[in-house]
Amino acid sequence: MMEIQDMGVAWMGRRNNGYIFVEKKKKGPGLGCLVLLLLLIASIAGAAVMINTGFNRRITLETASVNMMGLDKAYEGLTILHISDLHASPVGSDLELWKNLLNGKSYKAVVITGDMVGKSGEYEPFLSLIHNLKQINADAPIYFIAGNEDPTPVLTTNRGTPHVLAKWVLAAQDQGAIYLDRPELLEIGKKKVWFTPQYLYDVDAEGMLSTLYNQKAEMESQGMQYDSVGGATYRALVYRIELMERTVISKREMTDQDLQIAVNHTPLDTDYIRESLQWAEEVHPFSFRNISLLMCGDLCGGGWRLPGGNALYLKNKGWLPGDDGVVGMQRINSLNQYISPGLGAPSGQLLPGRVFNPPAVTLIKFTARLE
Repeated sequence: MMEIQDMGVAWMGRRNNGYIFVEKKKKGPGLGCLVLLLLLIASIAGAAVMINTGFNRRITLETASVNMMGLDKAYEGLTILHISDLHASPVGSDLELWKNLLNGKSYKAVVITGDMVGKSGEYEPFLSLIHNLKQINADAPIYFIAGNEDPTPVLTTNRGTPHVLAKWVLAAQDQGAIYLDRPELLEIGKKKVWFTPQYLYDVDAEGMLSTLYNQKAEMESQGMQYDSVGGATYRALVYRIELMERTVISKREMTDQDLQIAVNHTPLDTDYIRESLQWAEEVHPFSFRNISLLMCGDLCGGGWRLPGGNALYLKNKGWLPGDDGVVGMQRINSLNQYISPGLGAPSGQLLPGRVFNPPAVTLIKFTARLE
């Protein structure tokens, strides 16, 4: 074969199956491999969702202690069941679940810190939960407050009913729960435990009563109690008067030896607690200084959490806020604040639901022992 020396000439000689100097194109992974990869990713994601959903259908029972030096022996071991943020989940209706969780457990009261109904307004799961709790421990009173996503508990406008309290509150009361809008007394032997909405510690009940009495007299002079529209406002005013009257009476009944438990839906921040402690009265037993435990909910542990770590993001707290002020027991100066892990998901998070964050309720025990 003739050899060509000219470098500028490209020679194409024949081989058995093609030309030399002509490169074959390498085949890529192809569409099939890409589809398989996507299916694998989707399968992993689906499995993770199913596992997380399974975890969220379970409820864990946590424990916490309120350590108080000099605690009266009569209160030693006093235990309260803390529940929060059901958000109308059907787990409230699962009697077997609650029996498995609570049978054999000893507690003197149940405190529910709001958002049990939630935005949907569906209150049947909440009523079922109350019924189930009564089945398990009929002797423990159930106290509940409204959360910021629950329907308005007190009606101040005309809605075609003479009742002041909303239907979901009345229904919960019919099931045997106690709407905590004033101090409520639980007697343990000869000792007393008071459960009180936290906001009442910031209210001058006597001064408020004077103002409310004047408003009532003015409304009556205008005949508003008989008006179809103004009547609802008048009934709500009378309700507030009764509430404050009961608060004044309860304050007079309290002593320094009583245990005071405050209840609020949203946790109080550290600066607010410290300022409240600084300005609280020292001479009267009904004082922010004498709160033995503040029970809150709302944040649900942050909703989405890192595996074995902190909340991922919370509105008003930002990224990776840590657990302080988010979930669990927090000691601020002389005040113990417990924030429930909750049963639902918090509002204002980037993505809905709970991840690496199983729903939980808590048994909180008072003790003088250091644990």
